[in-house]
Amino acid sequence: MRHVHWRSSARTGTLMVRQLIDASLPTTTVVLDTRDLTELSVDAAASVALAAARAGFPVRLITGEGVLAETKSDAELVLDRLALVRAGDAREAVRLARGGGSLVLVTADPAEAARAAAVRKRFDRVICVFTGSAEVSVPGVVTLRLGDLDALPYVWTAR
Repeated sequence: MRHVHWRSSARTGTLMVRQLIDASLPTTTVVLDTRDLTELSVDAAASVALAAARAGFPVRLITGEGVLAETKSDAELVLDRLALVRAGDAREAVRLARGGGSLVLVTADPAEAARAAAVRKRFDRVICVFTGSAEVSVPGVVTLRLGDLDALPYVWTAR
């Protein structure tokens, strides 16, 4: 009843109900696991974050040390921050991610990929870009096995 627009309903003689629309764009959260940091992992995280930023979506870039960048469309900021990433010992970077939108986890650790399943209810979509050598399968999470960066567009569209 509180969504009925009474003034318009009285004017038209028909019950008019407000439809509330969330006009905000979904955030793409890219989590880069820096424990087994490789150039492939950084390049994959940069590719995903850059594509989202260039498409005009808000991007949040996170490592185990915390939020590296949070931008609406500044692709250069994403690249600048990723250029400074170093291998770290921080654990469970996935837990630092706020919910909403899409979560893209880039990791080479099967245990970290499994942690993505624990947070999947907080996000609309969870994707794990796995750069390790082991086989990994996480229920409820789209897992993309990446051997080299040239394969990223193919595995991304094949999902």
